[in-house]
Order: sequence, then C-alpha cells, then structure tokens
Amino acid sequence: MAKVMIKCPETGKLVFTGVFGDKTLLESMQIKKNKMARCAACGKEHLWQKEEAVLQD
Repeated sequence: MAKVMIKCPETGKLVFTGVFGDKTLLESMQIKKNKMARCAACGKEHLWQKEEAVLQD
C-alpha cells in the first residue's frame, strides 16, 4: 500500500495524511473533506480532498 500524500498549504511540502491506500481506494472515497492529524511540515491540521491527493510508495 502507498502513502496518501497532500501538499501542505502553508509550506508547499508533500505530507503524509495518515492514510494508506491505492488508486482504487482513492477513487472510491465518498467523503468530500478529510481531516488529517497534525501536519509534519507546519504543525497545523488540514482538510483535504481526494482530488488533491497523490500516492507515494
């Protein structure tokens, strides 16, 4: 399983959302906004959408 990553809106760095998955899981997600735990890049909590996410092995 790959890490689901988003770009931190504060720093622009890719950060781990806390979710592991694959393309099928990402495409099938029904939740519009997902909350991630504290961002490793800036320390804030972010809301993210599946359209913003990328997979990283």
